[in-house]
Amino acid sequence: MDRLLTNIIKNSTEMNVTEKTRFSKNQQEAFEFLSHMENYEQLMPDDTKSFEIHESGNGFAVQIGNLPKVGMKLKESTNPSKLVFESPSPNFEYYLTIDIEAFDESNSDVSLNFEGKFNMMIEMMAKAPLTKFIQTISMKFGNI
Repeated sequence: MDRLLTNIIKNSTEMNVTEKTRFSKNQQEAFEFLSHMENYEQLMPDDTKSFEIHESGNGFAVQIGNLPKVGMKLKESTNPSKLVFESPSPNFEYYLTIDIEAFDESNSDVSLNFEGKFNMMIEMMAKAPLTKFIQTISMKFGNI
């Protein structure tokens, strides 16, 4: 088992998906909005089958379409400019970093950066859905 795990890790590649969007909330308001896990449900794609907030209140799990459920656990936050989520499972290594920059008094620029280390097979299966997921979240900021 250890040899198999070592081979999977050794053959892992990094996958990055980044989107940037304008949010009609100032930097502090955007940070506060994104610090409340229940607000992420508004940002999820229309084909979301389930959205559950972790009992700690510091993360959520979402199932979209026919994809498996994906969890995000808040790892760190820097008020008012950054939130970093990570995988709640030790079996996967991925992060979603949200950078919030002030644009003016009532708007901010929000950058979403998904980074993951996956073996090539998982990356091939996950790249398109994850890219669409990050793009959808970015677009939904305009509806809030």
